[in-house]
Amino acid sequence: MKVILKVTGGPHQGQSFAFGEHDTFVVGRSDSAQFRLPFKDKTLSRVHFLVEVNPPSCRLMDMASTNGTFVNGKKVSTIDLNDGDTIRGGRTHIEVHFEEDDAPVTRGVEPVADYGIESVTVDDVGPRLPTLPKLTLETELGRGGMGVVYRAKNAQGETVAVKTITPAAVASEGVTARFLREAGILRTLDHPGIVKFREIGHADSLVYFVMDYVPGKDADWVVRQDQPLPIARAVGIATQMLDALSFAHAKGFVHRDVKPKNLLVSTEGGRDTVKLADFGLARLYLDSPLSGLSFTGQIAGTYGYMSPEQITHFREAKPPADLYAAAATLYFLLTAKRVYDFPRNVERQLLMILQDEPVPIRERRPDVPEGLAKVIHRSLKRDPKERFADAAEMRKALKPFAAGAAVP
Repeated sequence: MKVILKVTGGPHQGQSFAFGEHDTFVVGRSDSAQFRLPFKDKTLSRVHFLVEVNPPSCRLMDMASTNGTFVNGKKVSTIDLNDGDTIRGGRTHIEVHFEEDDAPVTRGVEPVADYGIESVTVDDVGPRLPTLPKLTLETELGRGGMGVVYRAKNAQGETVAVKTITPAAVASEGVTARFLREAGILRTLDHPGIVKFREIGHADSLVYFVMDYVPGKDADWVVRQDQPLPIARAVGIATQMLDALSFAHAKGFVHRDVKPKNLLVSTEGGRDTVKLADFGLARLYLDSPLSGLSFTGQIAGTYGYMSPEQITHFREAKPPADLYAAAATLYFLLTAKRVYDFPRNVERQLLMILQDEPVPIRERRPDVPEGLAKVIHRSLKRDPKERFADAAEMRKALKPFAAGAAVP
C-alpha cells in the first residue's frame, strides 16, 4: 500500500507526494520542511504540521501552529488519517489517498507510548514473563520505546539479555521473516564497545533479540545516582562510545538511538568500560512496517537526543545523526540535564530541536573548559555538514579533555 498526499488547493496545487515506507513529512515555511511554502502562503507557520506515514497507517500532528491545522474542517492536534481525508493549513489543502498494492500488512493496535518510563522491575509489573524457545527469562531489567529487556538463561546455562518487541502493526509471516533476515546482519557487528547480538527470532506475537549480558548500569542511572560526572570521566565514557560508533559507521551501520540509556557502563578498578546497546536495531525496526506509527507515538524517550534531521528526514539518518546524539549524551553526563529546557508539550519539544539553539553548556556548568564546550556545541549544530566529519575526528577533539580517565 502507498499513501499519497495530493495538494488540491493553495499556491502549490497539483503537487503530489507518495510514501510506500515508514517516513515523516513536514509542511511549513522553514527550510527544513519537505513541503516548503516560503512566501506564497504566509498563513502557514514555519513548521506547521507533521505527517507520519507507515502504510497503511498515517497520522498528523499539528506543530503548535499559529493558525491551526484542520482535517475535514475540524481543528486538530494529533489525529489518525483515513483515505479521503482533507488537510488544511493556511490556504493549502491536501487530500489523503491510500492506494492498494500487494503489501500484506494490515492495521493493528499500537502499544501505548512509554513516555520515558524505562526502569521498571518485575516486582512493579507482576511475575508474568514471556515464554521463548530455549530461553528461561528470569527478571525484567528495563523497558523503553521499542520493547522490554530481560535477564535470562539460554540452553547452555549462560546468562544473556533478551529484548522483546511487540510489533505495533499486524503483519504477514513474510513481512516478519523479511525483518528477521535484515536484522540478522546485526550479528556481524563485533566490537568490544558494542553489545553483541547472538540470536534473533520470533515467537507468538513477539520478536526477540538475544544479546550478551552486560553487568553494570546504563549511563542515565549512573548520572542520576552520582549527579554530573567529573569532566575527565564523562569525556572518557564519550570517547569509548565514539570508538564504537567509528567502527560501526565504517561498516555502514547507523545507530539512530544513541542516548544514555543505551550506554552501558561497568566500573572496575576505577576504570569505566562502556558498551553501546541496540546498535542498528532502531533503524531496522523503525524502517519496517512492524513499527507502526512509532515516531509520533513513542518519541518521549528519545527526543532529548534526536537530531533535527531525524524529525524532518526520518529515513535518511546518517552517521552525523549519531554524532549529534553522542554530543547530547555527553552534555547530559556533564550536567545531568538535556540540551534544551523542554516544555511538556511534545510538539513544542520538536520545534525547539528544529529551530532553537541548545542551552550553552557553560551556563549549566561553568567549569566545563571552553574548548570542550566548543566541541560539544559543534556536534550539536542543526546542519549536519557543520558537525565533525566523522566519529574519529570528534573523538580526537575530545581526547585531550579525558586526561586521567584511562582512555584506551
